Amino acid sequence: MKPNPPTAPTNRSFVYLLLGLGLFFVISLIVVAVCAEKIIGHAGQGSGDSDQITLIEIDGPIYESDDLVRRIKEFRLGSSKALLLRLNSPGGAVAPSQEIYSEILKARADKKIVVASMSSVAASGAYYIAAATDKIIADPGTLTASIGVIAEFPDASSFLEKVGLKFQTIKSGKFKDTGSFSRTMTPQERDYLQSTINDVFGQFLQSVLDSRRKVFQAKLAKTSGQKSDKITDAQIREYILQYADGRVLTGRKACELGFIDELGNYEDAVDATAKLAGIKGTPEVYLDAPPKFRQLLNNLTPFSFLSQSHLGLELDYKAF
Repeated sequence: MKPNPPTAPTNRSFVYLLLGLGLFFVISLIVVAVCAEKIIGHAGQGSGDSDQITLIEIDGPIYESDDLVRRIKEFRLGSSKALLLRLNSPGGAVAPSQEIYSEILKARADKKIVVASMSSVAASGAYYIAAATDKIIADPGTLTASIGVIAEFPDASSFLEKVGLKFQTIKSGKFKDTGSFSRTMTPQERDYLQSTINDVFGQFLQSVLDSRRKVFQAKLAKTSGQKSDKITDAQIREYILQYADGRVLTGRKACELGFIDELGNYEDAVDATAKLAGIKGTPEVYLDAPPKFRQLLNNLTPFSFLSQSHLGLELDYKAF
């Protein structure tokens, strides 16, 4: 009786063939996506008309800024007079919000008009971004403000103790594993994190003050009887701090308190943008959207979930 021929090499070859075909398919899809993105992206560029309003939408949590900063810069260097930011975001991470804020200030320094239009929610990091614009317009029911910073760390030490799982950590300094879920935070670590939160909060507060100084001066002048140019930064800071405890404000309340400028919907924001930019008649609005193929490409990239996860210390500007 003859022994069965070995099957391992054959099976291995078949697996290699499948892997090769899969890799070829992924590479082909990436090449097609990149080429299509370039073609469609080129065809989708605005007309270059100076009377055109560029519309950029910021939708969802703000965890990265590269694409938005690039598009705002392209607007700044282009011929379009005005940019309308349509915000529908509960906030996000600190640095991306600051980077977008800074790029808006650069656009305004180059004599461009930038207006923020708030949708359902434009809070924390989204409000931080809006504060940099020439004018903020929101619906009466928009949830906005939420000026504050938060960091959250899970503590699973009780659960780990029950299941008998312990972590042994070797670190170069006592704060290196601050926030570890495997143990309870020490008082020193809590103080350290609180000082970090306070620092970032101070930056947030100062940015709002700097960007909306004249608005708050006019607001406080009415209630104090002083001339608006006599209202000091200390007075403005004290006023903002009354509402900068993380609370959200409705659009109507935010307008009453001076945190936004006008109540209105998207179309009202388009009209206000055109008026500020000196655009006559019905303005043309060009939607500057991120390439869909780029998003698809990122999702297809192996282990893309790792690049989309938000690990480590995260200080969020967020509504709730």
